[in-house]
Amino acid sequence: MTEARTATRGGRRGTLRMLQPPRLRLGLSTGALYPTPTENVPEAAARAGLFDLEIMLQTPGEYGTGFIRELAARCRDAGSRVHAVHLWQELHPLLSPYVRRAREGRTLFARAIDGAEQLGAKVIVWHGPKRTEMRTPTAYPHFVDAAAELGGACAAAGLRLAIENVSWCALATVRDILAFSESMKEFDPRAERVGFAFDPFQASEAGANPFMVLSAMGERVYDVHLSDRREDDSESRHLSPGEGDLPWPALLRAISGVYSGPLMLEGGVGEDVARIDATRRLLDPVLREILEESRTPCDGKPPAGLLEGIRLFNDGEYYACHEAIEHEWHAETRTIRRLYQGILQIGVGFLHARRGNHTGALLLLTDGIDKTVEFAPVCLGIDTGRLAAESQAALDRLQELGPDRLSEFDYATVPRIRFVAEGTAPSSELEPGGP
Repeated sequence: MTEARTATRGGRRGTLRMLQPPRLRLGLSTGALYPTPTENVPEAAARAGLFDLEIMLQTPGEYGTGFIRELAARCRDAGSRVHAVHLWQELHPLLSPYVRRAREGRTLFARAIDGAEQLGAKVIVWHGPKRTEMRTPTAYPHFVDAAAELGGACAAAGLRLAIENVSWCALATVRDILAFSESMKEFDPRAERVGFAFDPFQASEAGANPFMVLSAMGERVYDVHLSDRREDDSESRHLSPGEGDLPWPALLRAISGVYSGPLMLEGGVGEDVARIDATRRLLDPVLREILEESRTPCDGKPPAGLLEGIRLFNDGEYYACHEAIEHEWHAETRTIRRLYQGILQIGVGFLHARRGNHTGALLLLTDGIDKTVEFAPVCLGIDTGRLAAESQAALDRLQELGPDRLSEFDYATVPRIRFVAEGTAPSSELEPGGP
């Protein structure tokens, strides 16, 4: 088991177990247990065997520092990881013509960012404006500007903003999502700040094909919600997966091509936790099968473009490395493309650091490490476990230095990508093209 030391945003240190957790696993939205109080969900989720949480803030008081402090303690006691913080739609009327409402909505948004940072979350989930708020000519540009502003605020705290494809909100259809992605390219060309929370239930309820919605989101999927519905019964909504008509095995396979992280069960079960057990019996075997399939390509040989990219990485030519590997990433359709992307993201992370972009460096390195470790300890002959561990050590150092001392980072500590000889331990150090 490869291990590395890692620091939380709050400065606490712990051990990162490189092969755990699986890249796709079930988690739980606290809203699924409504009306159970949010602070009681971590313990209930742990009893159900779910340790990844999305915290849905349901009252103004739950945005407060005292509540967040208590919730963080409850999560630590239960062994929970907080992936995302989900905002309460009605508290953020950012497009309201009534100035005070919009201003107070932004104030609460800022508190949510602070709370998410304290909880160690990676993502803020927002519905965006309602469709009824998008009817004036100025509404869409206002929405795009707000998303850019809020995405920047999230990025400054080491978070990402994910806008959900809610059926009654601004990004309900494939056309909506494509247009919004195009609007984001100018200010967020590498999809580092603003993306989407994918919800196949919401896509279906909006009359959109969930697979096409997911495809439109591309590489900007930061969070995933799972709940079900029945086509012939409009009242049967927000069910647990498997209780409705959505094609879950196919959906999970499609999700696995663009997303790595917890899949948040959002179907309302109240106190009937047995419904979660039924969902796990349905979905866990599918996720295990997807994980096994993702490992198979590791038995092959690296393509020429990847080898060239690795050579450039080891020479410190990170921009050229990105260009070389990106061609292979576009050409590959199997899950191994995530390893290609992980390597190029680690390289681009160090490029950001060299150029003085501290936030960009942290975001890219974190993403690249998360993808690379999916293929640890060895894949295509590459010592992926060592690359992930050494990159994590460099990331820790960059976090400790902060933006003001970034010039003190010692680039001699940047890892080199090493190969292992067939049948040897991952510690063998062979350069590309070696014996």
